[in-house]
Amino acid sequence: MKCLLIVALLPALALGLAVRPCPSGAPIPQDVRVVGCTAEPCIIPIGGMVDMDCDFVSPRATDTVTAVLSIFLGDFQVPYELPPNQRNACLFFEAGSCPVTQGEFINYHLSTPAAAPFAGITVDLELQLLDDNGGQLFCFRSSATITPV
Repeated sequence: MKCLLIVALLPALALGLAVRPCPSGAPIPQDVRVVGCTAEPCIIPIGGMVDMDCDFVSPRATDTVTAVLSIFLGDFQVPYELPPNQRNACLFFEAGSCPVTQGEFINYHLSTPAAAPFAGITVDLELQLLDDNGGQLFCFRSSATITPV
């Protein structure tokens, strides 16, 4: 019985979250896995952690990679910045390293606290990784419902 349960759950663990492209048309990652979420909108309690892995192949070489996480309520961008220590995405590569070569496979891991002055609404989260010149290596959007603790 345990074996059947494990086999039944394996596809859910292996399948990533279906994400949407950004309005910029930048490439989306090959796979996005969010802990505790397999379909939009993800449920994120205020004070909880946003914990995700993104797999992508770099479209070009770059010495540095900067992470930017934005929050949108409809077309309105809510002021938010990743903590300074999390903006250097190179420090959070589980596979790959900086400098990045064109065609390199990268696994980027983001784990950041969910801080919001509001709860009970659904927002779009936009995650992008930028190269040395501010060009997007990838960008995607996904929905999240912010809940009270």
